[in-house]
Amino acid sequence: MQQKMMLFTPIVGVIYGLWFFLAPNSYWSVMTVPPDLISELASNQLQNTGLALLVIAYVLVATRKYISLENISEFMMIHAIGWAIFAVGGLYLIFSSGDPIGNNPFFYQALIFLVIAAGFYAKRS
Repeated sequence: MQQKMMLFTPIVGVIYGLWFFLAPNSYWSVMTVPPDLISELASNQLQNTGLALLVIAYVLVATRKYISLENISEFMMIHAIGWAIFAVGGLYLIFSSGDPIGNNPFFYQALIFLVIAAGFYAKRS
């Protein structure tokens, strides 16, 4: 179960990585960012983030061969901490922006990442 669960992270990395790299404007649209706030620089940075996600997905898949019964709990914690950093960082950005939280889809995204982190933590052993 844990081996399969750890495939979730690279799969999400590939999906979002390709999305960000190939169609950044569609992501902005889904997240309800007004078109007048989207610059070429912002879209290029999102594409760069997509490339980073593809690299992370590759590294996670390439290092799967090093997971064993003796260290699987440590690898699950790595995934849990990674998702938690993403969630807490996102929440920090949301709360420090001053925008209404309930209207911000990034808030709900961050909450989902907290749930994913908790799931990895709960299944670590």
